[in-house]
Amino acid sequence: MRWLVALGAILLVSVGGVARADSWMPPTRQTFLSPGKTARFTVIPREIASPLAYFDDKVKGREPAGQASGGERHARGIVERRTSSGWVTVWQGPLANEVSPVSALVSDDGTHVVTFDNWHSMGFGANAVVIYRADGSVVRSLKLEDFLPATYISALPRSVSSLEWHGTDRLAPNGQRVLVAVVIPAVGRAPFGPSATVEVAVDLTTGAVTPPAGPMWTRALASAAQVNAADATYEAHRKSAFVAPLRAPSGTSEPEWHEYLREAFLRLDPDWKSRSASTTVLRTPGARDYAPSEGWVRDDLTRGWEDDVMMMAAPAAPERLAAIITDAARRLRPGSRRTVRIYVAVPEVQAAAIRAALAPSGASVVRIDTATPIPQRPERLRGEVPDDLMDVAEDK
Repeated sequence: MRWLVALGAILLVSVGGVARADSWMPPTRQTFLSPGKTARFTVIPREIASPLAYFDDKVKGREPAGQASGGERHARGIVERRTSSGWVTVWQGPLANEVSPVSALVSDDGTHVVTFDNWHSMGFGANAVVIYRADGSVVRSLKLEDFLPATYISALPRSVSSLEWHGTDRLAPNGQRVLVAVVIPAVGRAPFGPSATVEVAVDLTTGAVTPPAGPMWTRALASAAQVNAADATYEAHRKSAFVAPLRAPSGTSEPEWHEYLREAFLRLDPDWKSRSASTTVLRTPGARDYAPSEGWVRDDLTRGWEDDVMMMAAPAAPERLAAIITDAARRLRPGSRRTVRIYVAVPEVQAAAIRAALAPSGASVVRIDTATPIPQRPERLRGEVPDDLMDVAEDK
């Protein structure tokens, strides 16, 4: 495992849910078939130049964000019904989404269409669920708060941009309702399992929501409460750790050492606000997965990045880390790493060997004394911190 410390990259997580980073491809044309394959609904997204252009415009407040020159300027939908002579258009028109819905359902007669979510923001906004009539007009747009308690929403698994809030939705056999499969939040391996769902019914003609009820819903609410309690405990621990002096892990757990190195960078480096840092942990020699970690160390030193901070640790074999760096340093051109700063969490004898090996390259080597706790920066405690930690300072 290798990580990059970047103040702008904030991952929102729920202790009980699935935490993941986002990876969104550009929106594309999609076609959804009805259960009996007698009708289809085609989504034509608003065309954006690229996801990067979209995000950049959003940050700068430019709308329509990321619009491609000459491309579709609005999301559109087309409903068609199969006949003996081919597909016949029932309606086509604009959709409520800014860019594109993520998924959709269409009834066999083409009279009802339901779309779910917005591209790159599942679960957020007024269009989490949108119901369309047979003429393409909107019956109702629903946000999650329209049919789920706020405490339930807060417990749902989430990523940087989205909530993982529903599963396999379906239209009721009578064609009168859409049954939305709402994910049941769970701490760890709860009895429901990570993908268990409970259905919420919405009338297709009126948009009225039938409040969920029954034993399954009661259990879902209880599970959400457990997730929120676990999140609160985690948040309290995080705030306490933020304020307290940073201590090195006592064992060789790779994730723990990555976390230690990331936080050490934020507490020690003079350019912590403007630079980023990679973290690399050398695994235990002899372990089955040791070899890749040795390669990471060599890659860090030779990859050619000129303005960089590297954080390295070798809790099981600091002498091996020193040997790898010494060997790799022989391949570096004199002065080629003069803007690079390398922090090494190793004893002084290994740090001295690393300094000597890298001296011709110009790299600056800083030893992290793992026996000495690292205090928090006063400016971070005062509130001069990234947004994800601002609440810590305010709550102190």
